[in-house]
Amino acid sequence: MKAKKMIGIILAAALSLGALAGCGPSGGGRESQKDTDENADGAKGRYLESDIELPEKTSIYGMTKLDNGTIRIAANDQEGLAAVWDLKEDGETWEKVYDMPKEWKQTDDFFLTHVALSPKGDAFAVTSQTLEQPQEIQESEENVMMAKQSQEHFYHLDKEGNATEVPLKTEEYVYRLQYSKEGELLAQFQNMPVSSVHMETGELTDKAAGSDRTAFFGMAGNTLYVTDYDGNIESLDLQTGDPLPKDEGLADSIAQSGVDLNINSLQTMPLIFTEGKEEQEMFYCTDKGLYRHVKDKNVTELLIDGSLTSLGSPDMGLIALAAADNGEFYVLGVDSQSDKLLRYTYSKDAATVPGTELKAWSLYENSELLQNISQYQKENPEVVVNLETGVTEDSGVTASDALKNLSTEIMAGNGPDLLVLDGLPVDSYIEKGLLEDLSDVIGDAENLFPNLISAAERNGKTYGIPLRFAIPLIEADAQTLEKIQDLKSLADAAEDLKKSNPDKNIVLPYYDGALLAAQLYDVCAPAWVKEDGTIEEKLLEEFYAQLARIFDPERYVEMEMQVISEGYQRYISSLGGGTLYVYSDKLMLNFGNIWSDSDFSQLATMLAEKPEISYKPLTGQTERVFLPKTIAGVSAKSERKEEAKNFVKFLLTEDAQTASQGGGLPINQKALKGQLDQIDAGMTIGSGMANDPDSYVEMTIQKPSKEAIQQFIGYIQEADTPALTNEMLRNAVLSQAVDCVTGKITPEAAVQAVTDQVDLSLAE
Repeated sequence: MKAKKMIGIILAAALSLGALAGCGPSGGGRESQKDTDENADGAKGRYLESDIELPEKTSIYGMTKLDNGTIRIAANDQEGLAAVWDLKEDGETWEKVYDMPKEWKQTDDFFLTHVALSPKGDAFAVTSQTLEQPQEIQESEENVMMAKQSQEHFYHLDKEGNATEVPLKTEEYVYRLQYSKEGELLAQFQNMPVSSVHMETGELTDKAAGSDRTAFFGMAGNTLYVTDYDGNIESLDLQTGDPLPKDEGLADSIAQSGVDLNINSLQTMPLIFTEGKEEQEMFYCTDKGLYRHVKDKNVTELLIDGSLTSLGSPDMGLIALAAADNGEFYVLGVDSQSDKLLRYTYSKDAATVPGTELKAWSLYENSELLQNISQYQKENPEVVVNLETGVTEDSGVTASDALKNLSTEIMAGNGPDLLVLDGLPVDSYIEKGLLEDLSDVIGDAENLFPNLISAAERNGKTYGIPLRFAIPLIEADAQTLEKIQDLKSLADAAEDLKKSNPDKNIVLPYYDGALLAAQLYDVCAPAWVKEDGTIEEKLLEEFYAQLARIFDPERYVEMEMQVISEGYQRYISSLGGGTLYVYSDKLMLNFGNIWSDSDFSQLATMLAEKPEISYKPLTGQTERVFLPKTIAGVSAKSERKEEAKNFVKFLLTEDAQTASQGGGLPINQKALKGQLDQIDAGMTIGSGMANDPDSYVEMTIQKPSKEAIQQFIGYIQEADTPALTNEMLRNAVLSQAVDCVTGKITPEAAVQAVTDQVDLSLAE
């Protein structure tokens, strides 16, 4: 994900191109907004977002605007049956146009994979059927996945839904299909240029010569836009296929918006287009917003700021865009929960710039919080929440520098209203009176884990509330697991397993000292800190000594890794990756954190299929530990304390807590139970190291039993010790671990280096 220094560009600021217009409706008969009033206090006029409820809980294949202006979708229902629907004039209800053939019903071996809708009323569909290979072929394959092969069929549907097979022959996978406004179907197949499909013969005609490096394509009016893997956009004439002169204004506006054009999905695109009503007018949409562009005139205006809507949510992927004749815009997208059809309607009474601004600050990027900000702003259009990130991938700023900069801003009275306290010296902030008591927020919240909300509680006051958390667990055979009660017995078990299983990996082989320390730090660090904030050196020495016993130099596989970022630490510390290797009998001891429902689904599947394996909470030098994440705090120096508290209250609701980007489990019990209950069976996941083909392992997920879910939630309810959040101490401890486990320095020397770095005080 591309790093973002600041989320929430003020709408009126837009971009600074040579001739950049304002932020109101324009083109195609839309009203004009007075540019002179655009930045004035009290300026009015902005597009507001709303969700259109989809018919019968369907999931959508595609969307188009018909020649008569009607919005049309193709979708399938929960029974796996597909149909075509039109949005009626009231903009709220749907009318079914026709059902697709019943033999296209989704099954375990048959799928309707693509549907493209034409503005003329017809459609194109692709089905895929999984065929079993003959037994002799199955037995000859090393990879059992090769025992099945998919066969695709292509169909044209007329305006009544009658299907005729198109004799299109290709062994390449279908990437994307889209109709032009004239009813010509363009297709992008794997390793092929963008092609026109002849419905009667199935012939493919190159539409964009040399576009075999196409990442994705789109159309607006009579122009085809082809984007390559380097982010370069080429314009071509749809009628002739000839290249058009480069649209410098379009290229500049897209580049200056900062959108990342890397393609991460075959379902969604980072950039989508549609035509306007005026000559040379087109619209394009990205996660940065929706823009109007006049081709070849260097005129681009930001109509809808992505940071104020769902467009800017990291959870939202874009599929299709349509500009309605009445000035509204429709965006078809998908998030982790469902497909979304979003409507944007211009309100002349809405403030151009939301009247209330909340400043939020996080040491590291936080995808769940970004998603929550989009949700909150949608429900509260008078509020804008700007999130600043202290450390980004390309900033070159260290965590220490970011924390110093934050302290300077706070003391100068320019600090944020809301603080994500992860990595901050919370005790120091409390002692200095920089954090507001949030006890009243807790009092208004419902369904929270009461044992987990005490992460920043001091003297009966709550200075921070963890919105998410992780639970450290350990997996092993039942006999080994019974012996492990603390850090020393964990090291004893690891040494015993090494002796009795010299040819097996005891711990994951890419764990160097730093990664191993990162796995165990959270269940040990709370024991090291005395009441005066200094370090209990003997316990830290023991940590390093036991770490060296667990480390397996004989099986260690070195990986090229210069920096252990917070995001990578979270990924590598997940229990999930190691679970696959325990499940495949390639690993004997696995410990790490349950960060998400995905991690739990792997754990539950292994327990169901491998009764000899068990798990329990990981105990190091401290027991019953949980990792508080995205700890929300409100600045005591904020002038918008009540507004910030209202935002925190929203962040604790079941609706907000359903956001899931892998950054922790929801602290709202209903939201967590809902996520675990919704885990479906059938998904196959795999993992392996690039330089070791024999390391590949895979698992097909089972739906967790009620008993498995209840056992896991029971362990959560027992946790009562929050892991430390101080980033300076963590970095100092991990920085000495590699040399300590390899014997280059002694545990005593490692502890001395740590205390030197933190100056014997966690308050610095």
